[in-house]
Amino acid sequence: RLVALFAAVVACPASARIGFQLTDLGNSTFEAFLKANDKVLVDFYDPADEAWTANNLELQNAVRDTRNAGYDVPFAKVDIAKEKELAQKYVPNGPFPQLMWFQHAEPTQYHRRLRKAKAIVDFVTSLDRSPITQAESEAWVRESANRAIFAQFPRSSPMYHALEVVASKHMDTVLVCYKSSGTFEVKWLEEGKEGAFTGNQTVEALDHWVRHMLTKSEPLPEPQEGDSLIVVGQTFEEIVFRADKDVFLLVYAPWCGFSRKFIPTWEALARHTKSVSHLVVAKMDGDLNDSPYPEDFAWRVYPTVFFLPAGKRKPVVFHGNRILANLLAFARQHGSQGLPAELDAAAATPLHDEDEWEL
Repeated sequence: RLVALFAAVVACPASARIGFQLTDLGNSTFEAFLKANDKVLVDFYDPADEAWTANNLELQNAVRDTRNAGYDVPFAKVDIAKEKELAQKYVPNGPFPQLMWFQHAEPTQYHRRLRKAKAIVDFVTSLDRSPITQAESEAWVRESANRAIFAQFPRSSPMYHALEVVASKHMDTVLVCYKSSGTFEVKWLEEGKEGAFTGNQTVEALDHWVRHMLTKSEPLPEPQEGDSLIVVGQTFEEIVFRADKDVFLLVYAPWCGFSRKFIPTWEALARHTKSVSHLVVAKMDGDLNDSPYPEDFAWRVYPTVFFLPAGKRKPVVFHGNRILANLLAFARQHGSQGLPAELDAAAATPLHDEDEWEL
């Protein structure tokens, strides 16, 4: 029902027309271009990719087709070989090419690797709409969507801007509805999960609440077995985002043979680094829990290993042979502090059944 309503909303495209060109952006022009345009689709691409010529042609066709359909969203592209700073800021872990949707000069969670013109056009038209739907009543909202936010407050309230920004980040997951009212109320409407927003009237507070409501999570864990710290969806932010500690996070699935094979090495890493006060080694069942920040922490395969330096929000993904020595080297390379040299002696002797295999 939510998807059907979205389809109805996007059936009326914007009437304004702009050019058919792709705009090349660099570090000196990126921010100004985003601020000058309410919505922008940016393609981060690698010119060394042998498929780039064909991909670029599809992107140009998508620009033409969206213009012909009456949509005026600007298309831009960033050469990651030249603009390493932008690539590191917005798509530090790739893969490339990657499309990213920006709104109100801020990145959203909408990242896609679409390469065919029709798929790109469908992506744009599904997002080029008002993030907020006007509603007359809570009953109408409940009837219209299976998951929604219903907000009531004066249109002049600073909360309306916060609602616009947050709604633009979650257009594919929750319908955001608004009714002008003299009262103040923001409610989550979903069967089996309802709640009210009681935080500060800011983008940060409202977005945190929405992410909390969206996140799939196991119950809080009982006293745990094993040496690595257990993370669930509702404790993700508390455990993973640390101002004073680096965090190594394994996302696994109990049914996955590769995960089961890797777990002993991961627990050995936790044991060997237990005395390192600035390093947390954690694990999360990715089948039963979500990340509240899927734009930065997302996985398509199990196991996936993330490393987040202290005070940072965007992780680095581990790739390579999954042995203890390589995990320690990765932590040294990306960590906020060094690791004791004596850890290397323990890692020099391979664990029982520890084979070199790629992640």
